[in-house]
Amino acid sequence: MRYWIETFGCQMNVLDSEVMAGLLTKMGYEKAKSPEEADIILINTCTVRQKPDEKVFAYLGEFAKLKQKKPSLILGVTGCMAQREGDIIKARAPYVDLLLGPRSIHRLPDLVRIVREQRKFAEHLDLYDDPVPPDLVVRNSDIFAYITIIHGCNKKCTFCVVPTARGPEKSVPPEVVLNQVRQLVDLGYKEIILLGQNVNAYGHDLKRDEGRGAGDGKVDLAWLLERIDEIAAPAKVRVRFTTNHPNHMTDRLVEAMADLESVCEHIHLPVQSGDNEVLRRMWRGYTVERYLSVVEKLRTRIPNIAIATDVIVGFPGETEEQFRNTLKLMEQVQFDQAFMFAFSPRPNTLAATFPDQIPEPVKKRRLHELIALQNEIQLRKNEREVGQVVEVLVEGPSEKNPNKLSGRTRSNKTVVFEGPAELKGKFVLVKTTKAYLWGFEGEVVGNG
Repeated sequence: MRYWIETFGCQMNVLDSEVMAGLLTKMGYEKAKSPEEADIILINTCTVRQKPDEKVFAYLGEFAKLKQKKPSLILGVTGCMAQREGDIIKARAPYVDLLLGPRSIHRLPDLVRIVREQRKFAEHLDLYDDPVPPDLVVRNSDIFAYITIIHGCNKKCTFCVVPTARGPEKSVPPEVVLNQVRQLVDLGYKEIILLGQNVNAYGHDLKRDEGRGAGDGKVDLAWLLERIDEIAAPAKVRVRFTTNHPNHMTDRLVEAMADLESVCEHIHLPVQSGDNEVLRRMWRGYTVERYLSVVEKLRTRIPNIAIATDVIVGFPGETEEQFRNTLKLMEQVQFDQAFMFAFSPRPNTLAATFPDQIPEPVKKRRLHELIALQNEIQLRKNEREVGQVVEVLVEGPSEKNPNKLSGRTRSNKTVVFEGPAELKGKFVLVKTTKAYLWGFEGEVVGNG
């Protein structure tokens, strides 16, 4: 029996797919080499924007043809789209055998047994399910690994589907996180990425007294990073965490980032808009001034930090002047990377009901202008770093040029260089020789 998993969306979805692969492996399934030879196919979905939804139905159409040839094939849809749009999926793709929400991944074996043994449709879509840490994960990499430390989201951003797709926030107990970190370090992983929709909100729902040094006596992300650093730093393991909300960037967290050896000089800090009125209509809960103060604190304590962000243009009611304010913020902050999108109205979100929707041509024009500006900023920043010697964790052959190796710096920038395959999984020192939008070319000058 073989499985095939198609994954859309964020890093949390990647980890969810790895967990599902582990659960299926425990059931006796093996990974298929292609969908055609699979006995079960799962599409792990994202529904943040409309385009991934459309892709899912395109994939379902193709997989339906396989199911016609092999009626015993189990076809399932998992993830955020399954949670939010299950009825739509059942109506448009009645041949789907199971639906599974992102808070219920651990229920997958039960659903597969129901479909396989009883030959009937099965679903589990519980936003308040209590995720059980899996005892087996089939990871896509043997160099870096993800750990979810907080599930769900308590924010009510008017454009966002996450709260209705992944439920309310629930922090993973620190002893569970620390055990996973120890296991990954013992297995030889070199980089650990802590995940959460608002990862820096970690611990607010944990009423504990073991947070010694946490100021208020509670466990928070800064406290957790300190405990992780005690495990990771001696083993020379990098630590990252994503994604962050500006309102949870405390001084304690900034200090921890600056002081802890294992924590990388890189942060993903979505701003979404550079205009206060747009931010208010988004219900983001902060102002441009508040965001800029966080950036200033980060760069004061960690001068070489790389800051990435998310930006939405064409939000309902956004005027040309308000869009220009976003361009001004981009110029002012000089982000190292930005994920930029035109507003996509999602069903059952407040912003989708706003009357002042922006025409598609206007949204596209603004997005193209924003991308052009960020590309200019990003390339200019990278060009200023040419000639520096950086520590690179080698991940393997470059996707675009298999004759060269590729890896990432502590600031999460890609570097491509020549070297033997035996360097995979090792730290090397590379001198950057040429800059691109995506990163650098370089040459190895020593061991990391």
